Amino acid sequence: MQIRTADRADYFGIKAVLDTAFDQPDESRIVERLRSDDADSLELVADHHGDIIGTVMFSPASCELASGDILRGLGLGPVAVTPAQQSKGIGAALIEAGLEHFAPYPVAFFCVLGAPDYYARFGFTPAIERGWRWAADDGSIPEMQQAFQIRLPRPLPAGAGVIHYHPAFGL
Repeated sequence: MQIRTADRADYFGIKAVLDTAFDQPDESRIVERLRSDDADSLELVADHHGDIIGTVMFSPASCELASGDILRGLGLGPVAVTPAQQSKGIGAALIEAGLEHFAPYPVAFFCVLGAPDYYARFGFTPAIERGWRWAADDGSIPEMQQAFQIRLPRPLPAGAGVIHYHPAFGL
């Protein structure tokens, strides 16, 4: 298996992985919108002898701090692996490759909505612990506060903040 940057020839395979892994088309629609808005900061695939078996995308996100300052970060997701290949470390390898890709860049934060136990291994913690929240979270689903997580590659000053994903995630 090879992890590499996605290209146009991979789009059909990526869509198939996303639709199969999530059992619905919402994630593939988000990915298509991010691409059309040129907001796909990084798209990686797991290529197994020419077959796309996994994918991850990073896209722009921002955090508006209580002070009025804006931090620029990246949203991780969607990430997906075809069901027959899940639990083999492919998703983790894709995430690690993406995070490593951005290590030399001044990314203020990464954010993800997902299983806290899974993403903790990559250094993610619930955003609420820092006083940050996702703009789409109205507080009506308590589990959302633990599932919405951030990773800070560098120390940042303390302060509350509201994170906004690209509008594609509002589909």
